[in-house]
Amino acid sequence: MGIVSLKTNQLNQNQYNRNLLTPEFIGSLVIYPIDYTHHNCLPCDGYILKKSDYSLLYSVIGSKFNKGGEKSDEFRIPDYNITKRFLQPGENVGALIEAGLPTHTHTITMNRTDKSGNDTDCVWSYGENRNGAAKVTSSAPNNTIYGKSTTVQPPSQVVHICIRYK
Repeated sequence: MGIVSLKTNQLNQNQYNRNLLTPEFIGSLVIYPIDYTHHNCLPCDGYILKKSDYSLLYSVIGSKFNKGGEKSDEFRIPDYNITKRFLQPGENVGALIEAGLPTHTHTITMNRTDKSGNDTDCVWSYGENRNGAAKVTSSAPNNTIYGKSTTVQPPSQVVHICIRYK
């Protein structure tokens, strides 16, 4: 969320403009290394909340995390602790990125020579071409994991994620 409708030119300790639309960090994520939720926060467990009860939080995140079962006077908070998704910075904030691996193809080229570099009379049963080399290509286009993502799962540690509501 970019800073919009700035009402003052007040600067914080890092010389950034303070956004009066998000007072006291409402809507910010708080991460704990233990299973703990501060009294100003809610665990990011995908709860459905009443807009009237959490109006400041709703004014920041809106219905970005709704899944379709919410009533018109309700909104949903993120479900990061339930879905166990990794949080990734980027331009399309809130977009879901599927787990998986990039599509790939491997090519192995083998020449028909012995240790001295002389041609051998080895016979290739697959993929032989005129210059005495064989090419074997493999890919995994039918695997359900490949092609769903452009990233690979990094090493990780589990944390408890909360969202500030007051």
